[in-house]
Amino acid sequence: MEQIMGLLLGTLNLFYPLLLGSVITFIYALIRRSSIPMLISAILLFPIAWFIGAHPPFPWAIFLPLIQVLLAIVFYLLNKRKVET
Repeated sequence: MEQIMGLLLGTLNLFYPLLLGSVITFIYALIRRSSIPMLISAILLFPIAWFIGAHPPFPWAIFLPLIQVLLAIVFYLLNKRKVET
């Protein structure tokens, strides 16, 4: 796993593109209240959270994508309930 994260964030310099893509899809998902873009945002944020969570001052950072996954579940359940009524 460390080699994959090192390749993504170190060699390919994808730290800021992944962060920017995650923020854009997060905002889009909040505006549309859609679960799919929220999950995409969580997937894009995972390597960054894993990298930052490996440093001693921020061990809690690895759990940040879980917030987006929980929001995606809430959006899915709200949309499902709206379709049923």
